[in-house]
Amino acid sequence: MKSDVLISLPAKDEEKKLGPVLDQIKRYFPGVDILIVDDGSSDRTSEIALAKGVFLVKHDRNYGYARALQSAREYALGHDYDYLVLCDADGQHEPQDIGRIIEALKSGRDYVIASRVLGSAPHADPFLHKYGRRLYSLVVSLLFYRKFRTRITDSSSGFKGWNRRVMEVLSGIYKTSTRLHDGRINDLEELYIMAKKGCQVVEVPGRFYKRAEDVSRIYGNYGLSGGPLRIKDFVYVLSWPILFFRTLLRNIFR
Repeated sequence: MKSDVLISLPAKDEEKKLGPVLDQIKRYFPGVDILIVDDGSSDRTSEIALAKGVFLVKHDRNYGYARALQSAREYALGHDYDYLVLCDADGQHEPQDIGRIIEALKSGRDYVIASRVLGSAPHADPFLHKYGRRLYSLVVSLLFYRKFRTRITDSSSGFKGWNRRVMEVLSGIYKTSTRLHDGRINDLEELYIMAKKGCQVVEVPGRFYKRAEDVSRIYGNYGLSGGPLRIKDFVYVLSWPILFFRTLLRNIFR
């Protein structure tokens, strides 16, 4: 019997980590379908996905995180899944916590975020990453508390889930506008859209781990990607207010 839930893992050059992550997910959720969105890998990521018996969408080149999310939405909608859960392919997210996201979605929530603030995160998280996320989440909570009636503690978490209504809304906007095309700020834009549509947003505890090598390849072009702080990390931090206010303005008037 076909599952009503699809778990999707955006991945780029994750041949070393993908296999164990898939093994864990399949052990905890044996009846749930899994999709790998290979965003232009140059290694054996796609081969490993196929060898593990999961579904695969392969991009012909590296388009970035926002396009990987759209590919996951399109696949889920095209194959009639009711729920889509997004999880990292590099072992950063605790696979067991996918169950919390699924439970919240099936209880009627539209958009579910797994929060490292409510759960746990590496103690060695770099200062710039940790407190940058906290400031971002505080601002987002102030913006949307009246709509969601809850504080958003981890608004930039990529560990999240959507029901079919949310997938349809986000996919349609991606196809017909320039919104949701920038992986640096798409989480804020998603929440703005959810607020306007009257969707229910909730957080559940999520456990996050320090990556081996501490580098995220799917986010590699966006700064704040892990590893030693580099010039582009500071450039991203300095450019963030511009991205933030640009995103606010283009959503306020739509």
